[in-house]
Amino acid sequence: MPKVKRNLVQVRLTDDQLKQFDSVKQILHAENNSDAIRQLISDKKLTDGTTQEALTQAANQYTDLSAKLDSLMWNSSNITNNVNQVAHVLNAAAQADPEDVDTWNWVMQQLQAIATNNNQLRQLVDEVKHCLSEGRVIHGSPNV
Repeated sequence: MPKVKRNLVQVRLTDDQLKQFDSVKQILHAENNSDAIRQLISDKKLTDGTTQEALTQAANQYTDLSAKLDSLMWNSSNITNNVNQVAHVLNAAAQADPEDVDTWNWVMQQLQAIATNNNQLRQLVDEVKHCLSEGRVIHGSPNV
């Protein structure tokens, strides 16, 4: 005996929700609304909840990580500006008191080391952001 379809489900949708549903219906190659809903219900990846939870969690982690990387880049820019300001003042001080050349050279070396490390940090952040962006595109959510 074939499965008898005797239960009715009705849903009211906004215009935007209807457009989204129509898009899903096209993706599923469903002939009508009922066919689309049946396909969505029978898709265990969607109905067991783990897929949606995993996607939501991944999107939240990406957003959090991306924000932290942006903050790190902003702080890195501030460090670069501060190092440049200190170097400028240091050059002026060295010209005003040229007798303490060893101290001025040591301070300049330290500033150069900070600047080098800061540049490396910026490059690493750029690489991580690029990898995250590629990962989003590969897994089908470039707009996350």
